[in-house]
Amino acid sequence: MMGKAMKISGLSAAGLALVGGAVYFSMTGIDAEEVDMNAQEEKISEYANPDAFVSPRQLQDMMDSDEDVVVIGTMDERGGAIPGSFEVWRPDYSGTDAYEYDGMANSKEEVEELMSSFGVTEDTTVVTYAANAQHDSARLFWQLEMLGHEDVRFLDGGINAWKGAGFDTGDPLEAGDVEETNYAAPDFNEEGFNADLDHMLAAAADDSVIIDTRDPEEEEGSTTVTGAFGPGKIAGAEYINWTEAVAEDGTAVTADELEDLYGTYTDSGETIIPYCQSGVRSSYTWLLLTHGMGYDNALNYDGSWIEWSYQAYEQGDENVINLTENGDF
Repeated sequence: MMGKAMKISGLSAAGLALVGGAVYFSMTGIDAEEVDMNAQEEKISEYANPDAFVSPRQLQDMMDSDEDVVVIGTMDERGGAIPGSFEVWRPDYSGTDAYEYDGMANSKEEVEELMSSFGVTEDTTVVTYAANAQHDSARLFWQLEMLGHEDVRFLDGGINAWKGAGFDTGDPLEAGDVEETNYAAPDFNEEGFNADLDHMLAAAADDSVIIDTRDPEEEEGSTTVTGAFGPGKIAGAEYINWTEAVAEDGTAVTADELEDLYGTYTDSGETIIPYCQSGVRSSYTWLLLTHGMGYDNALNYDGSWIEWSYQAYEQGDENVINLTENGDF
């Protein structure tokens, strides 16, 4: 068995850069990316928290050992998974119907139930991965860390690097293939990981460091991605597309490159809050700020532009409207 007594690996789906909270693209085909794993592992070793990242080779070694490992792929049936893995997609962990808009993280209890169905215990090492882009893997990683799960890891380069390394792919596991556990979040801490709307209003008014990680057309207000309620950006937000931290081979950039991208903001000591359409792309930026650079004062904005635009365009919230740029009111 895998997972508790069984090693489980999982496939993840990387959404396109324009994927919004309510828009889920089902893409077939996973490109293989050849990655120099010696260089990759050296890069990982230079991160502030190298234990949060694994290479395909390191993951294969973990799965071949007797370690308690569950690997979860965030992927919308793209075809092929890491053998023995579980496959989930956004409605499974960020499809709650508790809001009038889409894309918000599911409740603690719902994610606990999902992890229980995969045989996860408090001591399990959980590895997330994605396909073709890596932000969905980072989103699930962020939610698991918010639960207080101690050992969560991110497969650098996702299944693309896995395939490029010559490792096999196959069908994912189903929840009923393993013994269900009764997983309970060790230390749920929403305030320590998520910026809610009130926090964002205060941050925008105080000129805190907010980073817009979306595509240029979204940031400049010429495009409204499905799921949002109108165009625009949060006033004063810096613009750094999440893809700036993605290397040509689809893996994360080096520690030195992260310093070049974000060092001005981490040097300030201010709270840094990335956002996007629905907290997915921004979670990749959050991951590299926190675990790549070791910056403890970073939050992800779960609601992101969907929630912000809902308050502006649907609710007519003047506080939000007054802190919106490039809008169409």
